[in-house]
Amino acid sequence: MTDKNILVPIDGSDQALAAVREAAIMANALDSKLIVISIVEENPFANTDFYYFGADATTMKKFFDEACGNATKALADAQKLSVDSGAREVETKLVKAEVSAQTIVSLSEELAASLIVMGSHGRKGIQKLALGSVAEEVLKLS
Repeated sequence: MTDKNILVPIDGSDQALAAVREAAIMANALDSKLIVISIVEENPFANTDFYYFGADATTMKKFFDEACGNATKALADAQKLSVDSGAREVETKLVKAEVSAQTIVSLSEELAASLIVMGSHGRKGIQKLALGSVAEEVLKLS
């Protein structure tokens, strides 16, 4: 690997932590730096009509602050898991941006990551069609 950085985007799920564990093992074997990110969208309702249902500035700030708190905890858990799983160099980042595959791919370029390791929820059928798969889209874009 040219740039020895492995990027692991997490969302706090069990699948994401499983990806962190595997990436830490790879980072150890490849003598790579592990970069774990959690993306929090500042305004997740920007393209919806939720504003008509009372999503005022105070509600949005409370939602955002809670999301940042959850992401910070997930990053701390990932940091500990990474070290416990053998990673020697681990960096964590809370990123405030649109939660999307394009954001993950752009961050991988910005952080000079040679590898992206992600968990997947394994949705199938209608659920996959309706919700999509960020991991699958990252694969297509990268």
